[in-house]
Amino acid sequence: MTAPDEVKPDLFISVFGGKKDDVNDALQQHIGEDAHYYQTWVNVSAMRRLGFLFVGGVESAGGVFDILCVLTIAAAILAVFLFWQVVIFIAVIIVLAIFSGGAALKFLKGTFIETTSSKVPSDKLEAFVVDQTVGGNFVQIRAPPEYELHYATKQASTATKIFRLGIYFALFIATIFMVFEVVYYVLFQNWMTQLEVLALFGSAFLIGICVMDLGVLLRRQLAKKVEY
Repeated sequence: MTAPDEVKPDLFISVFGGKKDDVNDALQQHIGEDAHYYQTWVNVSAMRRLGFLFVGGVESAGGVFDILCVLTIAAAILAVFLFWQVVIFIAVIIVLAIFSGGAALKFLKGTFIETTSSKVPSDKLEAFVVDQTVGGNFVQIRAPPEYELHYATKQASTATKIFRLGIYFALFIATIFMVFEVVYYVLFQNWMTQLEVLALFGSAFLIGICVMDLGVLLRRQLAKKVEY
């Protein structure tokens, strides 16, 4: 249990790009040692949630047959997720990296920082955000409504939100297209190659690229403004 006098983290910082040690050095310099941080690949949290299928499902299953059914379903879902991660996700990131000058690759791994807003002066947070932005990283801040955010912090968060939105949208369109193709093949024993449909999916995917590139452009403009 959490101690009564222990304050839960309410300031969350996400940094996409950069090495863990470099981010940690900037963290120690500007924010201090109280912050908890870790670096991980994107979608690891989704993989962790899938793990509950094996734990909770198996515990609630009654007999051996029920346990085997739960494990079979969980294994099938895990296989689909791994296929999505290895094939669709990587393919989309490669395409997005080409159209973003490599910036999309920064999305692959993020450093996530949790701390208490009362222990971090807003000017210290601003200095950390400027440091990361000038260094080419994307930074997003989630803070309590009453916590004051300065100019660079707000702009960096906005740019990162747009950057991530574009990537998520492109991934969503690519996933829907893959599902559509598989269903079409199962029904008609042939891949769908109609130009109108391909153009529709391609246009939607292009929207994701444009949104992502807008986030990249906003980050670069901010870096030029705050560089010293």
